[in-house]
Amino acid sequence: MLENKNFYNTASSFYDQMINFEVNLVARKAAFEKLFPEKGIAIDLGCGTGVDSVALSMNGHTVTGIDPSFQMLRNAKLNAERYSQEISFIENTILSVPNNYNSRFNYVISLGNTFANVEGTTIYSTIQRIYDLLAEGGKCVIHILNYALISEQKERIVSIKPDEENYFVRFYDFINGQINFNILRFSKGNNSDYTLITTQVYGYKKDLLAKIFDSVGFREVSFWSNLDGAEFDITSSKDLFINAVR
Repeated sequence: MLENKNFYNTASSFYDQMINFEVNLVARKAAFEKLFPEKGIAIDLGCGTGVDSVALSMNGHTVTGIDPSFQMLRNAKLNAERYSQEISFIENTILSVPNNYNSRFNYVISLGNTFANVEGTTIYSTIQRIYDLLAEGGKCVIHILNYALISEQKERIVSIKPDEENYFVRFYDFINGQINFNILRFSKGNNSDYTLITTQVYGYKKDLLAKIFDSVGFREVSFWSNLDGAEFDITSSKDLFINAVR
């Protein structure tokens, strides 16, 4: 079991191959053109290797990326350079974003199930921090998997994806009410060449998140099943996207 930061430090060596960075970049850029049509100042919380930060920057936004994993940020900086984008990257947790960033951003995003990495004791203060970072009228888009459905079905396999050299298997262990998230990478040509890492995640559900977003003062809060704005269905949607305005 790894601390969350160390889990992603380790995963950084193969993360872009696992998510297919180039394909995701094209999809994110198109989605963000619709979500954020007006150029603005954006912050990407839990930016990982930077796919969302780069997509926002390519669309003309001024972007800051935040992540506690220095290895993921190293790759994010390389990806920004590869696509000739000027992006500020900061090694920090969401809660540790400096107060002088308050009210600075038109857009706050946190995609890729980053919210499942927020410890249970800090979920309220994390959403409050997002509210504080936004300028008046600013918008946030937050993504987490539909853990109501995951908890009910106890489906262990999240995904199995190959690239040219490896298989990547993402799966859960459900142990005494705790959810552990695993990534297994193994070589197609040599099964003894593998990496297996595990960390705890937190399965926040729509009802709790809706109450917190309301209590910290967000308005126009809506719940989607994808970035195109399809209605969220707790019984069938794989993903939960929260779209809210300060």
